[in-house]
Amino acid sequence: MINLYPIEIIVDKASDYNDIIYFISQHTYDKVFIDYNDDIGKKLVTEIVEKNPMQKIFLLSDSYDCPLERNCDLCKDKFKKNIIIKPLSQNQLTKILSRKFTCENEFLSEKEFKLKKIKKKVQIEYPYLKFEYCKDRDSFLSDNIPTSALVFVTDLLNKHNISFHVTHKNQIVIQ
Repeated sequence: MINLYPIEIIVDKASDYNDIIYFISQHTYDKVFIDYNDDIGKKLVTEIVEKNPMQKIFLLSDSYDCPLERNCDLCKDKFKKNIIIKPLSQNQLTKILSRKFTCENEFLSEKEFKLKKIKKKVQIEYPYLKFEYCKDRDSFLSDNIPTSALVFVTDLLNKHNISFHVTHKNQIVIQ
């Protein structure tokens, strides 16, 4: 157990499948966080839901995957699952702990999911950069984006097979 200060929260950290099953069988949790990028994560979600269908679960994911076949309305109404696009930021953790967090995957297309993931990576690499995805214009907007950041973003877009072009004002327009 790890005591986190200054708030009174106890965290159990499990490093493998058997540890998680043991903890779940021995304790009741307010929130469970699961790395949802492999079959073990998917199997854990199934087992936890069988034991307690109303368990609040946060699935940390890199991929456009959902335990309920992209049925956001059913998930919100019947289950308590939330997808967090990796990496988890300190701001998101605060929202989760204060119960103000909503699923990041909710009603997103696969393209929007990838763009949100890119934005998070850019914010970690360039925290000082004001960098927003504008859905209406289908573009990334930034003021005075440095060349290194522009290269970083365009590399990520290429890696995720997202077509784009860069304007003369260094705005990235998604195609």
